[in-house]
Amino acid sequence: MVTLQKNKKVLIGFGILTGIMYIIVMFIINPMIDGKIGFEVIKLQLSFTTENGKSILNGWNEIGQQNFLKYIYTDYIYAFAYSVFLSSLYLNKVLKNNIKLVGKHIFILILPFVAGLFDMIENTIEIFFIKSPNGFSELLFSFHSILASLKWLGLPIILYFLIKRIKQ
Repeated sequence: MVTLQKNKKVLIGFGILTGIMYIIVMFIINPMIDGKIGFEVIKLQLSFTTENGKSILNGWNEIGQQNFLKYIYTDYIYAFAYSVFLSSLYLNKVLKNNIKLVGKHIFILILPFVAGLFDMIENTIEIFFIKSPNGFSELLFSFHSILASLKWLGLPIILYFLIKRIKQ
């Protein structure tokens, strides 16, 4: 995988894909789901209880919920794209500075994939929740929000190390 990530074409291609998917998910799909600016989709990720989740779903209407289920695949693509892009970007910065890949560098290379995996698991749990919110496991829904929180915490950490690496 590292050999593939070192390739500048992979870096550029996944950078472009990440940007395109970000625009599609955040500015087209998410507003189609909540009928607003799309923030309610993120709010669902961080709602922690099924009651909060159901309250958010009730604000979406039937078409919004159908749009979520219809277009959720875009968020899986986005998660994969940003995982490869952020990891490749960090790897290229480390290699450019002739730094040996040990310890924290390996952790930072893996972190985008962990965030992406958490994103995909979170999406999958949301699919089941939206299809059948009544009687949904409170524990599973809380787990979903914990994963979402960890994903959202992991991304700034990755960006911090990227900026730090770029400045060197």
